[in-house]
Order: sequence, then C-alpha cells, then structure tokens
Amino acid sequence: MGLTGKHFEAEPPLSDIVKHFYAIRTTPDYQTIGHLSPNYEMMLIFNFGSPVRISFAAEPLNNKQIEHVALLGPLRKMLNYELLKNTDILTVVFNLDGFYRLFQLPVDEMDSEKIHYPDEAIYLELWSILKRAPDRVQILSDYILSFTHTSDNASLPLLEGVGYFNDPSIEPVKAIAGDANLSERTIQSRFKKYVGYSPKEMLRFLRFKQVITTIEQHPGNEIDWFDLIHDFGYHDQSHLIKDFNHFLGISPQTFIKKFFGKEFCTTKPGKNY
Repeated sequence: MGLTGKHFEAEPPLSDIVKHFYAIRTTPDYQTIGHLSPNYEMMLIFNFGSPVRISFAAEPLNNKQIEHVALLGPLRKMLNYELLKNTDILTVVFNLDGFYRLFQLPVDEMDSEKIHYPDEAIYLELWSILKRAPDRVQILSDYILSFTHTSDNASLPLLEGVGYFNDPSIEPVKAIAGDANLSERTIQSRFKKYVGYSPKEMLRFLRFKQVITTIEQHPGNEIDWFDLIHDFGYHDQSHLIKDFNHFLGISPQTFIKKFFGKEFCTTKPGKNY
C-alpha cells in the first residue's frame, strides 16, 4: 500500500548522458503531494497515469500539469507535484550536457519554471510503446543511446573541469579557462549553453545542497542554524534565510516544520555533484 519509488542507475556508456532513471507508482488508495529539492538538472518525464499537477517553490498547485510527456528544468526551485491514485511515472534525469546531446537545444533557452514538450509525434509514439512495455528502462535507454550526439568539442573543457566546483579553494571558471586556454567569459557563456545556468549559480546551489544534506543527516535533532551559517560560509542568518527563500520559497523554520521528512526528496548524488 502507498507509494513506491525506485532508482535505476545508468550504466556506461549511457551514464555519460543520463544520471539515473526514477520510477514512481502509487496504489489505488493512496495520494499525496510530494516535493523535490532543486537539483539544477534537466528531466524528461513520462506520465502513464492521471495528469500530474505541479508548481514551484511556494506557488500553489494550479493549472500546470503533465499529461503524457514533458521536459522540466534546469530545476532551480523546489518542485511540488501531486500524486493521485494509480500514479505511474518514469523520469530521466540527465547529466551535465546529456540533455543537450539528446535534444540539441541550448539549455539556457529553457524557462525553468515552465513545462516544455519534446517533439510530439516522436515522443508520444515512444510514450505509447513504454506504456505497454514491462522493460521500460531498457527500451528508453536504447532509444537515448540511438539518438544522442557526441559531446561538442566546445563543451569538453567544462566536462573535464567540473570537479573544480567541489574544491572551495579553487575558482572553477578561472581554473577551467586556464586549462583550456580560453577566456573566463567564454567559459561562462558555454556553461549556460550546455547546462543552462552560470558557474556562480552552480556554486550557490552546491552550498545550499550541502546545507539540506546536513539537515537530512540529523533527523529529529535540534538544528543549530549558527553552525550551518559558520560551516558553509554564510555571512549571517539573513543570508541563509535568503537562500531558503530563493530555492524553496519558504523560511528555514517552515521547511523543518512542514516539509522535512514529509515527502520531501533530494536527488541522488551523481558523479559530478
């Protein structure tokens, strides 16, 4: 009874394109509203059940809904989603330039708070095949591998230097630019094209993700907000509150009282972050 969520890891060579697949199903007697923490990733969603209403951050559920196939991202704000009875969803979560390699669309042209739709004829046919198939992940994996392009040469310095973002002692843009003998402005421009956001946004998000991860690792314990402020380099309490409002649309206290541990999910760590 209830909700079943299952991760499917992507194996090489697909793992260069796809971070993982995630399937959600609910029973006929279950419904809820779930919340997904920002992950700055692109997602391709196949919905085989009733339309799923969504909203972002503190926005109420309204007329935004996923019927069959949709693209979301890069997910900058908390995603709220309504799971009704007999929900049946399969989501593809892309790695850094994986979305670009499949769709050949500059990611910075995607509005992160709108639902986008891939080529209707192709993807509705794929949706129809997947709906009847017991081995959905394998079929979808084969499809993605068949139609994905190789990484653009222009994106390679970004992919090779993404590890710099996990080292707080390094300025990643400057390091990548130096390695590739390119200007910092060029690196910033390419970053937006291939992954959909700026390096500065990435660094801000990674810090906030560490805060959420730390809170999740201490369920039931009193949170020492001043330790979090100190440990993760925030200027003061208002600086931390600003990030909670930016990414989740709520205050830290509201997050603890109303969301934490209550159908609030964070995406699985990947090979890059």
